[in-house]
Amino acid sequence: MARKEMALQTASHTILILLCATMAASVLGQTGGKAIKVPEVPGLKVEAGETFVIPGATNTIAHRFQDGRIVVTGADKGIWSHDGGRTWRAGPQGPTSKTVLEVGNGEVLSFGAHTQQRPDGKYEVAVTRSRDSWATQAEETAIFDTPQATSTGGDDGAKHPGMIVHHGAIQLKNGDLMVSMYGNYRGDAELADAYPVEFNLRKYRTIVIFSSDRGKTWRNPVTVAYAHMLARGLDPDTRVVSYCAVPAVTQEGFGEADLVRAPNGDILCMMRSGGRIAVGHVPIFPTPMYLSRSSDEGQTWSTPVQVADRGVCPYLVTLDNGVIVCAYARPGNWLIFSDTHGHTWKGAFQFGTSDSYCNVLAVGPDQIMAVYHADRKIFGTFFRVTRK
Repeated sequence: MARKEMALQTASHTILILLCATMAASVLGQTGGKAIKVPEVPGLKVEAGETFVIPGATNTIAHRFQDGRIVVTGADKGIWSHDGGRTWRAGPQGPTSKTVLEVGNGEVLSFGAHTQQRPDGKYEVAVTRSRDSWATQAEETAIFDTPQATSTGGDDGAKHPGMIVHHGAIQLKNGDLMVSMYGNYRGDAELADAYPVEFNLRKYRTIVIFSSDRGKTWRNPVTVAYAHMLARGLDPDTRVVSYCAVPAVTQEGFGEADLVRAPNGDILCMMRSGGRIAVGHVPIFPTPMYLSRSSDEGQTWSTPVQVADRGVCPYLVTLDNGVIVCAYARPGNWLIFSDTHGHTWKGAFQFGTSDSYCNVLAVGPDQIMAVYHADRKIFGTFFRVTRK
């Protein structure tokens, strides 16, 4: 009897420890170790929900498939949820690229980041393609025709042969595909601020490029933004792009763009302008986050405008209720909201303290899941966003 009681006590104690650990895990990673406090957002009600560890995840690279499955990157496997992020289990590795695009009928494209120049002057990038919703995959090469592109410097002093595919990708109304890239064209000579001169890091431009054959070939690049000449748009008489006389406030130019369709049909392009500095050098802040919009499926873009005082690797989602949410980082992890098709933004608040990239996924008509680093783990937090 004593042994049974002891066993029950031990089991109860173990359960209590596990419950305490679970409760602790639900608090870890929140700003300053405290519950996330969401400020009042005019016209919106933003509520923080459960915070949890995504077990086995090692990165904030995450993708939500059109059928609702979510996968977050693990060390050698994918961490999958089939119920909107409420439970997780290890499984086959999902897409490990930031740039993932579903094009219908179970076809999924996952793009490599770095382009390599070919003998014909075009560039190529590795693409993983699945035709059965990621049950199986095949490796192939996509061809990018970017005739003005040249090598691109990294903020660590590295050199890349061509422009970089980062994570902005969208399917257009006519079925064509569009992705964002950043890097340099020939003649982009302005050096990024505060980096060692020997890096030869030239301020980036962001472009978009198009494919009409399901991502096999890409052509007709269009500049969205460049730090030295900030586009105002097309002159209605000459149909020629005019430019501002004053350069934009950027440390690195424009890069790491994400793309999303606003409820009114416009395509929004959110861009980083700085945020990292070489070791031993003084950082520059603010490094604003910029937004451009296109009302003609990416053929022309509006003047980039500042929407936040910082922002690396912004991620955008449009909820079914028409609210657009952007997650961004450095310093800290932040969310910001628009209920005006991206024309105005409000409610910026910090939900995490890491300077590492974060992410956001739409997991319901009015619900998002923020994914971020904390305490050497990957955390998720649910937020509900509704109109008042």
